[in-house]
Amino acid sequence: METATRVKRYAAYLVGVVGFSGVLYGLGGAAAMAVALPYIKATCPAFTSGELSRLVAACMFGAVASSFLAGPLSDWIGRKKTLLLSALVFACGGPVICFSGGNYWMMLAGQLTFGTGMGILGVVSPMYLAECLDAESRGKGTAFFQLLLIAGIMLSGITGLVIANALGAADDAAVELAKKFLAWKSVFFTESIPAVLLFFGLLPLKESPRWLYRRGRKDEALAALAANNGEEKAKRVLDEMIAADAKEAAQKAALAAAPKDSLLQKKYVVPFLIAFVILVCNQTTGINGVLGYSVMIFQQSGLAGKFANYADTIFKLVMLVMTALACVLVDRKGRKFLLEVGTLGIIAGSLGTGAIFLGLQWGMLQPSLLTGWAVAGFLTLFIAAFAVGPGVCVWLALTELMPNRIRAVGMSVALLANQGVAFGLQATMLPLRDAVGYGWLFIIFAACTVVYFVTAAFFMPETKGKTLEEIEEYFK
Repeated sequence: METATRVKRYAAYLVGVVGFSGVLYGLGGAAAMAVALPYIKATCPAFTSGELSRLVAACMFGAVASSFLAGPLSDWIGRKKTLLLSALVFACGGPVICFSGGNYWMMLAGQLTFGTGMGILGVVSPMYLAECLDAESRGKGTAFFQLLLIAGIMLSGITGLVIANALGAADDAAVELAKKFLAWKSVFFTESIPAVLLFFGLLPLKESPRWLYRRGRKDEALAALAANNGEEKAKRVLDEMIAADAKEAAQKAALAAAPKDSLLQKKYVVPFLIAFVILVCNQTTGINGVLGYSVMIFQQSGLAGKFANYADTIFKLVMLVMTALACVLVDRKGRKFLLEVGTLGIIAGSLGTGAIFLGLQWGMLQPSLLTGWAVAGFLTLFIAAFAVGPGVCVWLALTELMPNRIRAVGMSVALLANQGVAFGLQATMLPLRDAVGYGWLFIIFAACTVVYFVTAAFFMPETKGKTLEEIEEYFK
């Protein structure tokens, strides 16, 4: 009985600590920068719109670059050591920015450092959880990571609200310049604290049993499995791993002898194209632009001072609640249904936001609390719809749609396109706003989301409750 309790405690601790890395991923993205950006703009007036946009996008660029290294690095030194390294790298981002003194290149370097740690965490944390947890716990563990990622975004909103109340709003002329400097430094310093906690939290954990087994360290693999599953189940899992190795070797031998079928067949091309379009459209909804510039958007819509931070906090709280709801609904209602509902909600939210900004741009409306809270309402609808649909479903759809033979390569190509669009949007958001205004920008986001809805509604099959083999057979 004592052994069973110890195993449960270790499993809960493992999920809690590794899942906590999702908080860093949420904090290190565009959400924290959304809070800091108005203060940076107020204290560094020499920065152009393009430079500010590149400052926001630098974190995503670092994440894209490091995600390519994360897999090989974790294969070389192990999952646990890679996670420890990424926590240290992430923790260094805050001090680099805080001691920059407003120097653009040091701030850019700090953002790249945050992104480097974030990219490694985003790849290795779910991998480590999947390799350590049993089949019954794997889905919950991965969902917990996603939930805490959104919690990190929510935490950035709360941080901004606390700072605005303690030091003053970024657009308040009465607030001293020194306090505005302290405000954005506090945001980045706060980002580094969870990374230090993660580093020390990871130390008691064991290495991934699958990685140990592939390194020929079967005794250590068995011990790592026993810590999380108990000795009896650990032996059974290890036997299954040995049997799976033998089966894989036999399959490779059979494939080597069999004639290769063309990758240009419909059963490969069609699911790849659907997954590719869905992943690209996931970013052309404007999600990363909205998250990265939310406070500035609220300010320009008419919410002056602390009101913009209150709206930002509500906006992110709704995202957290709807993500939790999506985790419950995804296996009940299905991926296709939630994507359809989510994309329709995004279209409505974008059109409403765009219409108000066009009214302001054309002089039909004047910025006020009314127009500001109206934009906040439409953007809250936008984020709620994104969280309940594309936010959760897109990653399941990607892994489920890709046939076995092209899954690894197909996912890499599609993810690269997804992250490339995210980086491009963040890097050009403010110059685009200067060129066409927020109104037309959100109309464009709505138009792109129409393509997303059509793809999900008319071309994507429902994958709920189907094996990967059944889904692959559908495309044949």
